[in-house]
Amino acid sequence: MVIKKVTDAIEKMDGIIKIEQLTNEDIRNMVDIEANRANDLIPVINEGLKECFRRDISIVLFKNSHFRTPSTPTLLLITEDGKILGHDIFTKEDKERFEKDENVHFLSNDFVIFKEKHDNRDSNPKKQYFLLPPVEFNELDHLEMVTDVISSSPSTHSDIYLKKKYRIPEDPKIATIIVSFSIKENKKNKCE
Repeated sequence: MVIKKVTDAIEKMDGIIKIEQLTNEDIRNMVDIEANRANDLIPVINEGLKECFRRDISIVLFKNSHFRTPSTPTLLLITEDGKILGHDIFTKEDKERFEKDENVHFLSNDFVIFKEKHDNRDSNPKKQYFLLPPVEFNELDHLEMVTDVISSSPSTHSDIYLKKKYRIPEDPKIATIIVSFSIKENKKNKCE
């Protein structure tokens, strides 16, 4: 009943291609995949997925460009002491705003790096890593039977794994989002 209500709510959103509930095997495989990303030249730390997998249920959404833009960045370049060096951008307005800012450099069309002032450079450089943070997912707030709703983007390798398993084309225009939630304690709220 809970899963059905959640998927029904999400299916009403623009841009949804497919929704699947993650299995325990999916979660174990993704934990392994994400753990290996910490050894990359610039490590990828997926705090969002760690947070998602602390919830009772996780589902995967496959979406296209008609899906709404996230409310906060989904990928950050950060130093070990927490300084944000850059992040992804989504809207035309953000792109125009950052193009006018001389303290911003575009690493790609949708990722900006903030230039440091020369006199603020640290003589002891900090380690850097990419962080995939948890992102709010308010579209389920109206469902009284769920709580602690959160979402995250999987890393590229987990994205490939999920697309292959659920028979989604490896099209860069199709993105993957994990949405997780816990079930409010109530005898009526049984997973089916």
